[in-house]
Amino acid sequence: MKITMLGTAAIGYPLTFCNCDNCKGARIKRGKSIRKRASVLINDDLLIDLGPDTQTAMTMYDKDMGRVKYLLQTHIHTDHYDEGLLCARIPYMAMYNHPKLEIYAHPNCLKIMSDRVSQYENADIISEEGSKKLKVHSNIINAGDVVEFGNYKVKAIETTHDIKNGALLYVINQDNKNIFYATDTPALTENALAQLKGIRLDVVIMDHTFGNVDYSFSHLNEKLFIEQINILKAIGCVDKNTKVYGTHISHDGMSYHEKVEQRAISNGYHIAYDGLEIDL
Repeated sequence: MKITMLGTAAIGYPLTFCNCDNCKGARIKRGKSIRKRASVLINDDLLIDLGPDTQTAMTMYDKDMGRVKYLLQTHIHTDHYDEGLLCARIPYMAMYNHPKLEIYAHPNCLKIMSDRVSQYENADIISEEGSKKLKVHSNIINAGDVVEFGNYKVKAIETTHDIKNGALLYVINQDNKNIFYATDTPALTENALAQLKGIRLDVVIMDHTFGNVDYSFSHLNEKLFIEQINILKAIGCVDKNTKVYGTHISHDGMSYHEKVEQRAISNGYHIAYDGLEIDL
């Protein structure tokens, strides 16, 4: 499997209207310190989160959206989902030679995704007629469920980040390799740990929204991130060969890339950056 980090920011880094020291520093440093909103491509055909920067990132990293067959949507917050990109599948926008897009998400998430599409186009992603217009098919997945498609097996994992609207984390398996994509999330619940137990993870890409600060809200800071990795080690999911990355980076306690990467390495993991490719 090949993982391409299309975006590694929370709601963008530097933040749009912010002039804090971290945001000003990122504008000066540029390079890996400039981050698009979080999204990941697995191989060439599986996308995690159809966010507002996805098309830009795919073009930047020489990837083809027309080859994407599967979408795992973690949740519907606007830094992770842009309905305009689904609206662009309407036939009058010169769509041709593109595969059907199989969408997987929690039912509450799918409903909101569909409603937001229907605000702009006479289509949706749930009804037979609306889905046909967009050449999509929606698949319900709940926490704990396992689904198989193509050469993938995916397990949905519970998160309390946005319970009402059906946020999920995902373990993606292909060829006996497992990737745990865990953003957005606060500390993993007992249910989540039970769902993960028995799965040996080759790669963990986990929420690291906040750095060395005392608050975390519905995300993780550095301290909580390290605690989650240690818990995953204790239950046998993570070992010395597991590649561990922090993502969903914000300006709150997270400085320019080289600085936070050095700090992460001292704690036994890495900070992902836009364009990073991980081969398994």
